[in-house]
Amino acid sequence: MSKERIFELIRKEEAVLFVGAGMSLYAGYPSGAKLAEILYHNLITDLQEQIDFTTNLPKLAEDIYYLKGGNKNYLIENLKKEFQKEPNSSETHQLLSKIPQIKTIITTNYDTLFETTNKNLEVIRKSADCATANAKKQWLFKIHGDLSDTSNIILTNSDYNNYFVKDNEKSIFWNTIKTKLVENHIIFIGYALEDSNIMVIIEKILNELGDNRKEMFFVAPSIAPAKLKFLQHKGIEYVQATSEDLIKELNEDLKYNYFPGLIKGIGSADTALNFAIGNNIKLDLSKSKDAYIINNVSSLEGIAKTEVKFNIEGEDEKTKKIIDSLRGKDFEDIRLSGDLLKEYNHFFNGIRINSQDDIKSLYIKKVPSLFGLFDIACEDGFELDNYNLEIFIANPNKNQAKMKIKANDFDILITLDFAENSENHKIHIGIEPIKSIKSVKNGLNFYNILSRITSNQKFKMFQQSKLIYNYPGKIVFDKEAFDANFLLDYFSKLKKIENHFDVRFSDINLDEISEKRMKYIMAYIDKMILDEEFNGMTFENKNKKEFDFLIEDGGKDKALIISEKKKSIYNLHGIDFTIGYFHKYIQDAYIENIQDLISNKTKEFSMKSKSNTIYFQFTDSDTMITQQ
Repeated sequence: MSKERIFELIRKEEAVLFVGAGMSLYAGYPSGAKLAEILYHNLITDLQEQIDFTTNLPKLAEDIYYLKGGNKNYLIENLKKEFQKEPNSSETHQLLSKIPQIKTIITTNYDTLFETTNKNLEVIRKSADCATANAKKQWLFKIHGDLSDTSNIILTNSDYNNYFVKDNEKSIFWNTIKTKLVENHIIFIGYALEDSNIMVIIEKILNELGDNRKEMFFVAPSIAPAKLKFLQHKGIEYVQATSEDLIKELNEDLKYNYFPGLIKGIGSADTALNFAIGNNIKLDLSKSKDAYIINNVSSLEGIAKTEVKFNIEGEDEKTKKIIDSLRGKDFEDIRLSGDLLKEYNHFFNGIRINSQDDIKSLYIKKVPSLFGLFDIACEDGFELDNYNLEIFIANPNKNQAKMKIKANDFDILITLDFAENSENHKIHIGIEPIKSIKSVKNGLNFYNILSRITSNQKFKMFQQSKLIYNYPGKIVFDKEAFDANFLLDYFSKLKKIENHFDVRFSDINLDEISEKRMKYIMAYIDKMILDEEFNGMTFENKNKKEFDFLIEDGGKDKALIISEKKKSIYNLHGIDFTIGYFHKYIQDAYIENIQDLISNKTKEFSMKSKSNTIYFQFTDSDTMITQQ
């Protein structure tokens, strides 16, 4: 439980890390005892014989110091040789650099692993550093100094005694450290109680803080029974773990628990943002009372993986359908009500962002199995580049497979029913616009491809220059399958209309297709004379001059032109087009009831055509221009 307590305190940003040499062992740097061996064995034999070897580093360093005539050069040279070399690894310190929840680290180490792995760090070696340190950064106190200022290295017994006895303890440096220790719980890591210096430090802290101190923890892979009793007597909890394992477990705990805690008011905005950045995440936060709301998450590197894990309960048909959909038996998006959700966790790039028990509903949108921009090449030479497709695949049961292809404004649904022990599989294909076709270009692209497929042409699909599908043209379609050729022609004409009138169609509804309007508008553009079957017409003419003309020569072989007095306007897919004056022309007209008209039995003409044909034309002139 002590380890979990440590993680909890760090999540709350209420812990100071006190770091010893054991935390740098994995990087290839020596422990205090090992450094003592190195200092002793690097002496020439004559000098080795003049002192007694001990793993008590401060005492041995003190003896060597006096053996060298009160000169520290030998000690400093050996420290540089050991601690200025490249580390074997910096993995643990890199992990620690991504944990801004630890605001303060105090170390007795001489190496620079913290500095070289953490850009968001203020290194404090003396009182002057405290005044200029950025409070928003992590603070590293190097209480034994380091090799950047060898005159202040704490190594020998005399160094320790002078450091603690003189006015150093009353300095801004030490008063700042004391404040951090009073305000926070203390975690000792990387120390062995056999090291005399840590015993001195612990006793010093206990004496200074007294009853004001908070919880203290001592993390080590093993400890002698007598030393454990010492810790228990001092009220310090022992946690069995290596430095590397504790930091790894801490990192995993924070990934799982920190952001859900932030939503409950545990943590701060600056820390949350820094923790997110350390894990390549960009956060959008807002304040809500004493907590923070995560409005949005995105990846700093542009590559992201989102996972949602949840439990649902229920045994009714609705729950079964949801489970089937989650297992990929259909394409439908899923909406889960809060009464079905018993647990919900949202992960982003391996970090748990949210964990809630009171969600009202959860909407799950199905992701396509294949998506992106594709190049399509047909065997007749037609090619379409950068065509956007989304391909969904579902398996309702072992004898059926379904595929839904979203191609811009179209849904293509393909169902394959597999016959057992037979090759007579059934394929059903349905195609329809999702709602309306956004543009003529979208319609042209789609029907250019579809008309070729239904004509049994082979085609190939490429994505990022890689062949991903080669269609052999095995399915034989009906000639007019899906009206592909008709609609290709229709959209080709729409494109011609757009170019002629300088307009653009949008949201084209195929239910509003008008072949007649299309024919008239195209006749105007192409200056064509159209013809239709003419079964006669009746009309009354009170103009005597025109009346006499119609009945002369027995009403035979008349060329008749009828022109409207105003220009025609036709609406096609929401746009009005003015296409000129409408002219009708009958080349071989005759009056069928001529005798009744001559004898005044009727005033109504009955006109017919010998060829049963009427011609018509739209022109910008109010006079018809015939080409017959």
